[in-house]
Amino acid sequence: GGLEDVLRRKGVDEAWNALEEMQRNGVTSDKFTVSRLLMKTVGDGRFKLNVPRTYRCIGLVQRFIDSQPRDVDEVLFNALLDISCRLRDLSWTEATVKRMQELSVKPSPVTLGILVKTYGQAGDIQKVLQVWSEMDEQRRGANAVTYGCMIDACVKCGRLDVALEIFADMKEEGRHKNTVLYTTLIKGCGLEKDLQKALELFHEMTSEGVPHNAITYNSILEACVKCNDLTVAEGLLEEMLSSDSSVEPDLITFSTIIKGYCYAGYLEKALKTLESIKSRGLHCDELVYNTLIDGCVKACDIDTGVRVFEEMIAAGLRPSTVTHGILMRLHLRAAAEDEANDAVAQLYQRSGIERP
Repeated sequence: GGLEDVLRRKGVDEAWNALEEMQRNGVTSDKFTVSRLLMKTVGDGRFKLNVPRTYRCIGLVQRFIDSQPRDVDEVLFNALLDISCRLRDLSWTEATVKRMQELSVKPSPVTLGILVKTYGQAGDIQKVLQVWSEMDEQRRGANAVTYGCMIDACVKCGRLDVALEIFADMKEEGRHKNTVLYTTLIKGCGLEKDLQKALELFHEMTSEGVPHNAITYNSILEACVKCNDLTVAEGLLEEMLSSDSSVEPDLITFSTIIKGYCYAGYLEKALKTLESIKSRGLHCDELVYNTLIDGCVKACDIDTGVRVFEEMIAAGLRPSTVTHGILMRLHLRAAAEDEANDAVAQLYQRSGIERP
């Protein structure tokens, strides 16, 4: 109807204004358009939400639900729950679930996924486990996405054991063959510094015919670095660089390897990896340069640290306060505080950059 037309012709903001106007005049609207409006407002999660605007939208949807309580469904409530998840507003999540119950709107497996994701990012493992066990019917109908939310929530809350148990259940039902699920578990093993289990899962993917992607490789490399096993990390990078590999290393791949080399004190290897990044036409970010300068601090190599900083500036990157802090530590390796301060000031001056 009218609202759909406004949304199509004038966009989201005007459609919300139109809904407000309709409500003021006692004109009804329909749940499909209101749900679509909500989903368009949240977008695909890539952009930061405009918080005041989002709460205004929530208020209008609440008014729609209050005035047309028979014209609501779980799609509309899921859109609301998704927004409260993005806003990290737990009280709003609770209120929405309560309203759903009052209006006898049956939650779906999607609802379950949103709820475990919400409580997982809040670090509330008790709530995660509670909704997972209470929403038994929804759990039975859940797909890989909902299971992925649950496994991710457990990993985020530091309960890899629960995540692996759930994954074992999925295996029994033959529902485990999914790159995202494996990658999430490998990340969890990295956080727990269990490299053996991470590698076991990584190789199991091959035997189960589940493809690795760049995020899988980067997660296993991160686990290697956390566990100081650079030999395995180098082998994995070689695998990615081989001509028959279907996965290209990206900037995160190389910066993880650089981080590993710097932690272990292999500055030469780290600098060589920087050359590989450039030869592949990838643009280094501030993190790569900061990691390298930090590696120079560990190696007490001021000249190389300064050279890396100058290269960073030449590449058109703006150093942050983090960079400044690392440079101070670098110079304090060889000089008293006053001298170090002067040396860093001169370095910024020479580079034509204002010091933070």
